[in-house]
Formats: sequence, structure tokens, C-alpha cells
Amino acid sequence: MLKKFKPDMICQSILNIDLESLIKRGINYLIIDIDNTIVAWGEFDVRDEIIEWLKKAQKMGFKICLVSNNQKDRVKKIESMLGIPAIYNAKKPLKSGFLKASQLLHQGKKNHQTAVIGDQFFTDVIGAKRLKLFVILVRPLKEKEFFVTRINRIFEKKILKYYEKDERE
Repeated sequence: MLKKFKPDMICQSILNIDLESLIKRGINYLIIDIDNTIVAWGEFDVRDEIIEWLKKAQKMGFKICLVSNNQKDRVKKIESMLGIPAIYNAKKPLKSGFLKASQLLHQGKKNHQTAVIGDQFFTDVIGAKRLKLFVILVRPLKEKEFFVTRINRIFEKKILKYYEKDERE
């Protein structure tokens, strides 16, 4: 059962994602988590190199939507700063936030061309895999996190070790 939720790629950071390889896979749409994927949890400043990566992706033709379980005020502020549409209170890993993003990006008709990028197994990966989306798991930007996320990370580490062991065998 765990194999069905395995991320398609694991990267150190969003900055390490090879956009050319995504294009070669037929990916044209990116659904990107906010907290600890592009902005450190509890902060509002997006690092310049992440802003440049997002701009590069858009110049290459990717359509992007941000998706977050966070509240409206925080998400709308980041949406406004970046000029990228965002879904707040997405309730990940439920499908609704991903479906709203897909609808916004491509009327929900091109999920096979969509990748989800996020830092959490239990929200980003499981939610996206439930819709059979391509998933890229990145390491969190900072260790400072919501207390529930810190608890989830304990189990997440065990699952990721299982995937690593499975790949070696």
C-alpha cells in the first residue's frame, strides 16, 4: 500500500528541481505548496532565488498555482507578493484543494500534465497521489514548524527510510 503513495521525485529544495526534465515528462502545470516549500513556516519573505525559480518556470511556459492549508490572510499576502494564484485552507490531503487548483490551471482536464511540489508526505504527497498526480517531495526550508507537522515528521522519516530501502533492494 505504501508504494502507491511513493513520491515520483525527492529533491533537497524546489531550487534543485530540473524544469527541463519536467517538460520532457509532459508536465506543464505546477501546484506548489507554500509553507516550508517556498516560504519558511511563519514567515512572509520569499527568498530571491525562489522568486527567480518561479519566474523561470513561468517563462518556460509552466502555469502555477499555490496551494496551502494555511489561512486566507497569509496565503493572499503571498499570492499578492508573487502574482501567482493561490488556494487557501486547502484541507490537504483531501482532494478539494488540489481539485480547485487543477480547475484554476486547466479546468481539471490535464491532471496527467500536472506536478505537485511540497514538503510534507502526509499532506502534499498523499493528497496528490490520491488524484494520481506526479509528486515532487522537497525537504522543508526550516525546521521550525507547526506542532502537528513536527509530530508527522517522525512518521514521515520512517516512511522515507522505507522507500530508500525499497529502492536499494
